[in-house]
Amino acid sequence: MGEVPVPAPLVWEPTAGVPRDYAQVSGDRSAVHLDEAVASRVGLPGVILHGMYVYGYLATYLGRHAVDHGGRLVSLECRFQAPMLPGVPIEVRFERGDDQESVRVEARQWDSSVLSGVAVLTPAESHAAS
Repeated sequence: MGEVPVPAPLVWEPTAGVPRDYAQVSGDRSAVHLDEAVASRVGLPGVILHGMYVYGYLATYLGRHAVDHGGRLVSLECRFQAPMLPGVPIEVRFERGDDQESVRVEARQWDSSVLSGVAVLTPAESHAAS
């Protein structure tokens, strides 16, 4: 049985408009995602990205990678460790986990870890019967 290879590192920079756009489609209009003054008053360094936007972006990247290699994304578990800001690159690295199917995920912004997690990517033969 084969395995889905570990994805290449990912670097992306969500634009300043992402929180506004994501708020419109998600319905999450929390002020910390939309208003600099409110974000500052609660101790944040600025408007922050929606966690589900970041999670969805990573899940899409991993899912496409798995399909491109004849597999699928089975699960993605993430722990948000710090707020992420738009307009600042997010660097994501992946490495093989403790088994053939798991991939450790770490996202960094400003050279600090902001997200960690584990994805499970299975090869085609693992799910041919499902």
